[in-house]
Amino acid sequence: MKIIGPLQNDIEDIQSISIVPTILDVVCRATGMGFAAIARVTEDTWVTCGVLDKIPFGLSVGDELAIETTFCKQVRESDKLVVMDHVDTDEVYHNHPIPAQYGFQSYISVPIIRKNGEFFGTLCALDLKPNKVNNPQIIDMFSMFTELIAFHLDAIETMRKQDTAIKKKDNELAAYDFISSHDLQEPLRKIQILTSTIEEQEHQNLSNKGKKYFKSIKKAATRMRRILNDLLTYSETEFKPKSFKEQDLKVLVERAKSRLNKQIEETNTVIDIDTLCTLNVVPIQIEQLFYNLFANSLSFKSSKRPLLIEVSSAKGLGKTFGMEGLEDNVMYCEIIVKDNGTGFDQQYSQKIFEIFQRLKFKEDDKSTGIGLSIVKRIVENHRGEIIALGKPDHYAIFKVYLPL
Repeated sequence: MKIIGPLQNDIEDIQSISIVPTILDVVCRATGMGFAAIARVTEDTWVTCGVLDKIPFGLSVGDELAIETTFCKQVRESDKLVVMDHVDTDEVYHNHPIPAQYGFQSYISVPIIRKNGEFFGTLCALDLKPNKVNNPQIIDMFSMFTELIAFHLDAIETMRKQDTAIKKKDNELAAYDFISSHDLQEPLRKIQILTSTIEEQEHQNLSNKGKKYFKSIKKAATRMRRILNDLLTYSETEFKPKSFKEQDLKVLVERAKSRLNKQIEETNTVIDIDTLCTLNVVPIQIEQLFYNLFANSLSFKSSKRPLLIEVSSAKGLGKTFGMEGLEDNVMYCEIIVKDNGTGFDQQYSQKIFEIFQRLKFKEDDKSTGIGLSIVKRIVENHRGEIIALGKPDHYAIFKVYLPL
């Protein structure tokens, strides 16, 4: 039967995790099983939150099974996985009523444990025929996937709990402090190693579609690591007065440019640097500012023309720039970074600075939606202002105002 009520939020949370369909598909391909699911398991309820059914076993998202007819009840009570290659020859489960009731021969169920130790449910798979699943490689894969699912659930819950009365910046910081404190690097590394190992060892047995899925998994893990690194950069971009130094901005531009040399050369990009201001800044942060602006331009270059990025600056009193937020009688350095890429509609000039916001998406797009948020935060650390100007298919211009 279909579940309704309090568990509906759990179903929606799992459905909102974009990598779930890929996880279920990889589980089936790596194990040979025809059915895989993410189940929410409570003391008296078992309900599917995500499912891939090729048997067909007959379950879809929101379907409920009697908890006493599932091995997930045992997994919940013990916090330990249940796995069997072949029920008929299994020393423990060969006479068990559950496999007989559902007719499966191979089975695995691994617990999903939240950061606070709460049992959420299981990642499970089964098939009507025997399969070799009781081995370290498959169990490690399931464990890494359950860690990834638990991480996403914790992130969703953290964002949900933020009080709407808290200032936006404090709200962001609370979420990113959580993310940056959660060590995802090791699980990601294991996922990358594991998928590469399976892909190499089982290369001859994988279909072209299977190889494509494994490639997608590796790309997704690489992208997640890039996002995590950007989140760490964001959370570490703090205001530290003692770090300010007198600095020629052109030196910082050249450093940022050198970090992107490979992409610049591959795309035949030209970065034209004019004479720039010297002012009191946190050098590493302003270098990161230029790096992120250049990386943004490279992500959204036009296919119609070579990318040209122009960097210039000018000095003047705040009142001469007509920029809201500047003090009239304070001297500022206006830094302009302009490119001739795909541009953007001016109505989105504020949205692009919000965390995780990307106006375009391409399969090869390396943008994480965090880079411009880092830029804005760096500007705020320097008591400055930033605006974005754009025209679709023509240009994007970023103007940064930093006090001298």
